This record gives sequence, structure tokens and C-alpha cells, in this order.
Amino acid sequence: MPKYAFKCECGKSETKLVSVLITEIPCPSCDSVMVRQMPTLNGPSEVRETVDTHTGTTHRKDQKEMINARQEEYFWTVEVPRKVNSNTYSTQTMLDQGWVYIDDDGKIQIHTKPPHKR
Repeated sequence: MPKYAFKCECGKSETKLVSVLITEIPCPSCDSVMVRQMPTLNGPSEVRETVDTHTGTTHRKDQKEMINARQEEYFWTVEVPRKVNSNTYSTQTMLDQGWVYIDDDGKIQIHTKPPHKR
């Protein structure tokens, strides 16, 4: 059964678990009836916790930053080596993008970290 808010003319308000069909209940304070109220949609605008129902994991407030960091790490550790080894891009393009660098011996090395973490 759903939970509904009821309000009386005398000012008394109450929340009860009742059937969907119930729109009025007797007021415990006076001899009048309490009328079921429409739900309010002005709850908190910030989601404080999200639970993934499939895995049961809790997403914290900083979940977006964590996902972005994970995507960035994946790009530099998986995608960049794949792009470099595919021979699709020229050496100049890879140098311009920051995917590779030339070491002291003159060999091309792959960056595995983003520029701001080097």
C-alpha cells in the first residue's frame, strides 16, 4: 500500500499507508474528515546517493569525477597505444596530439599518462 498525506480543516495532518482508492479518512482530533493531499514535487534537488539496482553499488557525490578519471585513464593506457600501433596516424600527428615523444636515444615512446599528470 502507498503512503499518502491527509489534511483536515482543523489543521491536523497525518501520513498513512492506505489503499489507492481511499481519498478520505476520519480525523482523530475532530469529527470531520481528512482529505488526501496531492503529492508535492518540491523535494531535494540534489541526489545524495544513487544505488545501481543491478550491481548493488552506491554512487557517491563525486561519481562523475571518478568516471571521468577512469575514462581518461582508459584512453591513455588502452586507446593511445592502440592508435599508435595501428600505423594509421603519422608521427607528426602523434607528436602533436601528445600520444608519443622522442626519448634521449631518438626512439619514439608512447605516453601512458595524460599531459597534466606527467
